[in-house]
Amino acid sequence: MHEYNDMYEYNEEDGGIQFQPYEDELINEYLIPKLKGQPREEITTKDVYSKEPWLLDHPMGSFFKKNEWYYIVTRTQLSKKKIGCGKKAKRKITRDDDSGSWKANAKGYIRDEETKMVIGQHQTLAFVKSKVNNEKKQKRGDNTSCDVVVPGSESSWIMTEYMLPEIEGKFRELVICKIHVIENSNEKKKDG
Repeated sequence: MHEYNDMYEYNEEDGGIQFQPYEDELINEYLIPKLKGQPREEITTKDVYSKEPWLLDHPMGSFFKKNEWYYIVTRTQLSKKKIGCGKKAKRKITRDDDSGSWKANAKGYIRDEETKMVIGQHQTLAFVKSKVNNEKKQKRGDNTSCDVVVPGSESSWIMTEYMLPEIEGKFRELVICKIHVIENSNEKKKDG
């Protein structure tokens, strides 16, 4: 079994503790207690599907690793006819413009460290911008538009959803999401 303190690691650079849980700890120590109405305060609740990932107000500070955040998320089911039905989760950003969506990639199982039993699943997703609206338009003072690259929008955004194992006919609404960004080398040059 992992030591409970394994979830936290001392970071010499920031002089503080950083949150670095194993996958089975996310399920056992955070997701299951939340489902039982006993949430822990380290992970906040957020609708990560309401905005592009670079527009979410991610917590700042040294608790999470740089460019990495954890959230408890309530997902919505999606069917072709209406939201609230179907087997798939709604992962398209819901705004006036078609800005993009989270596309599912690899999926795997999470096993308990002691029993080796499957206690959860993880799904990796990547944020993909819409081909229709790859660049944000911004109005100038003379009412003409210009292309603007929003800070963070040129980076690669990856999300991993952690949930209880799938059961036939049961949609897993509550998940823990880890979002992290891989900065584009061009953005680093502009900032540095």
